[in-house]
Amino acid sequence: MQGVRKAIFAGCVIALFFLTSCASVTSNKAYSDHMFRGKNDWRVKEYPEARSEFLKAYDDEKRVAPLAWAATTSYWLNDLTGAEQYIREAEANPEFKKGYSYFRVTGYKALVLIKKGNKGEGLAALGTYIDAYGHVFPSSNTAGIDFMVRKGRVDLPRLEVMMEDDIWEYEQALEQFENGRTGYFDKTSGPASGGATTN
Repeated sequence: MQGVRKAIFAGCVIALFFLTSCASVTSNKAYSDHMFRGKNDWRVKEYPEARSEFLKAYDDEKRVAPLAWAATTSYWLNDLTGAEQYIREAEANPEFKKGYSYFRVTGYKALVLIKKGNKGEGLAALGTYIDAYGHVFPSSNTAGIDFMVRKGRVDLPRLEVMMEDDIWEYEQALEQFENGRTGYFDKTSGPASGGATTN
């Protein structure tokens, strides 16, 4: 009798593990699909649709990336209140400083503050962004952004383009490394490579 109970218990544990694994795979696929569609919408400046996809991805999995992208699309929709809300949620996430969305969140925090007229806080956030980015990934824009910080004068349209270019390049380099262990973050490919994610 005890052997039968053990067999039933083991069967239940295996079934539960199987069902949990299936649910996790389904959730991960839905998350990835929404993020993919959101980025495609964002590239063609379909910002409301993009934000909707990113928020659906966040419903699937409570990660920092969809919040960072929801903040990005909110900024470009001139919904600064929404952008601030998503930035705060992203910063409160325990994975915030470990993931590759750190620069997107920090960069857009600076842009939101500056656009709202909070110049002092915006420049401080921009300084944090530049300091961290300069230690992690190369950019031809950091000197220009640093010059704006030091002078205290921001050319916002130019800054928006420079920061988005830098953030996008960094994220693409990390995705390339995660997908095939190649590119800038591949420490084995020679002296030109290297770097680390932000902790």
